[in-house]
Amino acid sequence: MSDPGRRAVLAPPAVAPTVYDGDYYTRWCAGHDDWVQSSGAVADALYAGSLDRARLRPGEVLVDIGTGRGEALAVAVARGAAAAVGVEYSPSALGLARRTLQAAGVEGRAVVVGADARRLPLPDAVADLVTMLDVVEHLTPDELHHTLIEARRVLRPGGRVFAHTLPTRTVYQVTYRWQRLLVPGRRRRWPADPRVELERVMHVNEQTRRKLRRALLAAGFASVRVERGAWVHDSFVPDERARRLYHRLAAHRLTAPLGVADLWAEGRVRG
Repeated sequence: MSDPGRRAVLAPPAVAPTVYDGDYYTRWCAGHDDWVQSSGAVADALYAGSLDRARLRPGEVLVDIGTGRGEALAVAVARGAAAAVGVEYSPSALGLARRTLQAAGVEGRAVVVGADARRLPLPDAVADLVTMLDVVEHLTPDELHHTLIEARRVLRPGGRVFAHTLPTRTVYQVTYRWQRLLVPGRRRRWPADPRVELERVMHVNEQTRRKLRRALLAAGFASVRVERGAWVHDSFVPDERARRLYHRLAAHRLTAPLGVADLWAEGRVRG
């Protein structure tokens, strides 16, 4: 397979790895409560749920891009994966992930490596499943394209990439924006950009369903599916009545894109 990601001279990452520090992983990153309370021995249920949805089967090899604290690796091995490799560029995350693997007792079957997601230090066609859990929104469109090409390279024929991303661009740029603009007085009271500072720095590529589908297809994946999840993100909305609107929108099929804040995506390698 041609490998443009390896031939190209890569620009520095849009978000420096040092931005993702220990404070981020132990206070903000999803699943941090269980990890901190157990010193890495217990993984939040979101990891098992994600691997269930990805249909990880016993005997498969997992590559988890942007592995963070490494819980997906430990859960995969506990569920019978033959091997699990985590890729991470944050020095802080690498240290935490190694603690996770040690606490879970899976160091022999799981490993975490430091690398740029656009240049995976792995041979061609070694994995059955590549996961990108809450990583897509942290990569610029160009970075995402090269990362997906690398994911396709390391997957075996018939292998699959599986991604989760949140929040969507729609809940901010459409739902919030129109609530702010249409109701008198809200332009004064509500901030133009309701994102917290971490999101402004880290979320360089929030997605829509169509945009994420295009990215997977452009990287050469087949049988691409992108589906809305069930997570309603409303904590950024300034008043209670307006927050309830997100839940009402999410409950109906036609308006769900305006209320649901996460997406699940999958693509397969032809073969």
